[in-house]
Amino acid sequence: MKVYISVDIEGIGCVVRSEHSSPQGREFQWARKRMTEEVNAAVAGAFAAGASEVVVADSHNVGLNLLADQLDSRVRLVMGAPRALSMMEGVQLGFDAAFLVGYHAMAGTADGVIVHTYTGRIASVAVNGTPVGEIGLSAALAGHYHVPVVLVTGDDKAVREARSHLGDVETVEVKKGLGAYAALCLSPRACNEKIREAAQRALQRAHCTAPFRVETPVELTVGFTTASSVDRVTAIPGVRRVDGTTAVAACEDILHAFRIFHLMTDLVELTPFI
Repeated sequence: MKVYISVDIEGIGCVVRSEHSSPQGREFQWARKRMTEEVNAAVAGAFAAGASEVVVADSHNVGLNLLADQLDSRVRLVMGAPRALSMMEGVQLGFDAAFLVGYHAMAGTADGVIVHTYTGRIASVAVNGTPVGEIGLSAALAGHYHVPVVLVTGDDKAVREARSHLGDVETVEVKKGLGAYAALCLSPRACNEKIREAAQRALQRAHCTAPFRVETPVELTVGFTTASSVDRVTAIPGVRRVDGTTAVAACEDILHAFRIFHLMTDLVELTPFI
């Protein structure tokens, strides 16, 4: 069984502030170590359940976070950016199951730790009227390639969000959000143990889990923090403004919708002030 793992940093245990998640942060090197440990725990669980191959996508920032020389030697690593599928690059190569490790809740979630959706200039995203964040977008991209997401780890708000999209998915709550930048955290050792056990359980029942599929055609709705962001993204063919800070696009499928969304995120980050 081939397993794909996408890993972010904000949902890693004991990561609570930008000092942890920013490459310039004073705690970033420690957070990279924790990120690597939690990935290794998920990998160990996957192989214990019979995985034949594991590919890990380093999906935070520009994909240069995991300590490659400390990763389980059995994995292959997707790293660097830009890449067409962003956080899910590589899933199109064909897998039987996917894990989302260290994920966080969508922008605007109360008491979620370091919440956002790709960039701080995105206020909201909806697919066919359903609000989604990085969990929903990643699961939908995996589903487009017929890959079920069988494990999600992060804080309690990420776990809640994952279950709202995916139903009875295996999850690990590594911390309970107490605000935007505070949490009640499990110890690193406890996080690692819980993730390894959950990964093994998730893969053992992966054959019972259906991919997360989005009905076609797809209506993509993106809310921005500024009206000038919409000025910029309406330069994309097929994107139209519906109000001062909201743009909509009619798309063939979720892959088309994600490509437009990804282009939007790039465009609004082109200038320091928009």
